[in-house]
Amino acid sequence: MATGLYKRNKIYWMDATVNGQRYREPLGTSDWKEARTRRNDRISELKNGAPLKRNKAFASMTIAEAIDVYVEERRASVSPRMLNYWKEQARPLSRFYKDLKLKRLAPQDLNRYQNARLDEGKAPKTINGEVSVLRQLLKHAKLWYRLKEDYKPIRNTKPPVGRALTDEEQERLFFVAESRSDWMYAHAAATLGIYCGLRACEIKALTWKDIDLTVGTLDVRRSKTPAGWRTPTLNEVCKAVLTRLRTNAALLGAVNSEHYVFPWHGREQKIDPTKPITSWRSAWRSIRKAAGLSDVRFHDLRHSAITTLAEKGTPDWIIMAQVGHVSPAMLKTYSHIRRQALNQAAATLEPSFRMKQSETNAELIN
Repeated sequence: MATGLYKRNKIYWMDATVNGQRYREPLGTSDWKEARTRRNDRISELKNGAPLKRNKAFASMTIAEAIDVYVEERRASVSPRMLNYWKEQARPLSRFYKDLKLKRLAPQDLNRYQNARLDEGKAPKTINGEVSVLRQLLKHAKLWYRLKEDYKPIRNTKPPVGRALTDEEQERLFFVAESRSDWMYAHAAATLGIYCGLRACEIKALTWKDIDLTVGTLDVRRSKTPAGWRTPTLNEVCKAVLTRLRTNAALLGAVNSEHYVFPWHGREQKIDPTKPITSWRSAWRSIRKAAGLSDVRFHDLRHSAITTLAEKGTPDWIIMAQVGHVSPAMLKTYSHIRRQALNQAAATLEPSFRMKQSETNAELIN
């Protein structure tokens, strides 16, 4: 019989071979003495013919411990972006529940969390996303059945949020964005957002192999969901800004097909093209302030792109082929925009002189 303890993402795991069978299981603790005790107890169970108790060990973990184990186990089957999403969504859960074990969670604990996050001003969509990660952990521990009947996601009663920038606002925004070389990445990201309809996460994930400047297309294969995968066409302004980024990347030797178009750079502007940029938030905030557009969110650039397409009467299927999935609720909003545009078009086509037939029709109506 061979036994061993090792640490993975702050949690001790057992690696033991009992009766010719190898068992690698999380022990649900970061304390070495406790891990040793649990390992010895587990080995005794296995010697006596006990079945694999992986779920039991997982259920004994806190959320912080469980998410590390869950991410490690799922690492080979999901994208890095999804792994990061799970970690981010678990942080507020860990802060709230602290040392509470998964197996101790009760329906009222979910209600407490929802109310606390609402009191903090968080949106229903945000809270529901966080609880969905907790639900995954509980399902993995075979415990979700205890809370399933009582859990109710928070209803989102607010209309879709978003605003479209006017032509004058766009001109102000990009006049400022082009004024400083250290805003190059924020300027390029804003260009792709408003004139190609890309999301921030899609922009950050772009590598040079995804872009064909000769044909004028780019492949989006890492989006919010697989429904966002697409190959939109680049217009001239988007091709120009990407050409500028490539020229700059060539000077840094960062144009390998796997290199990121928006590379990571530290405070000293040290570039690492093998990792994606984490954020352009600081530059974006400065640009908005200088342009007098502090209320504009980065996602409003995508909203502006879709609004422009809708105002031109572009069919839904073409809009989604260019910008990716658009929720039914948002499509209803854009349908209203299209109707306004058509009403304006109809008014524009109204003749400047009075026709006799229209006078006759008016008499018939009266």
